[in-house]
Amino acid sequence: MNKERILWWLFMILFGIAVAAAAFGFAALIMIAASNPETAAFTIGLIGFWLFANRLIFGYGSVANMASQFLKGEEISKENLINKVKEPVEKIKELSIASLLTIWYNSLEPFKYTYYMGFFLLLTLTLIFEMNIIVAAPIALVVKALTFGAAIPTLLVWGLELLAGYYIAQIVKKVAEEMK
Repeated sequence: MNKERILWWLFMILFGIAVAAAAFGFAALIMIAASNPETAAFTIGLIGFWLFANRLIFGYGSVANMASQFLKGEEISKENLINKVKEPVEKIKELSIASLLTIWYNSLEPFKYTYYMGFFLLLTLTLIFEMNIIVAAPIALVVKALTFGAAIPTLLVWGLELLAGYYIAQIVKKVAEEMK
């Protein structure tokens, strides 16, 4: 099992424990959550959004890592890269490593937009509470903590996306210069 799946399952187990504690009334966990609802909401936001962002974090991180290796002139396994690109092998087996990296980077786009939409909706809900459009002070604190927890994986996704995009742009520039 690779690191991505191990981390996803770890967060899924933690999320399951939190849900089971709420559903079945594990006294100790419920008391901790009741005494610190903001901390519990922060933790749930962090774990929940990490589960949602796991593919993007590892995807953009891997693209950035392989693109960096390609720019340094290191050897990259084309078969490994073909397995990462979710396209039929017959269509992509003749493509260059630069093309495969670009296709892999672009294949993460639908997941990125879905993830950012989920975070945007949570952020919008937080702003509605903060601007007192809906007045519910205890709920507003919990939603704000949930947003802060969700912000951590969101910043990771955003940073890794920018890094991978930078490396892809450098690869395109390098390939264009080689073609001249």
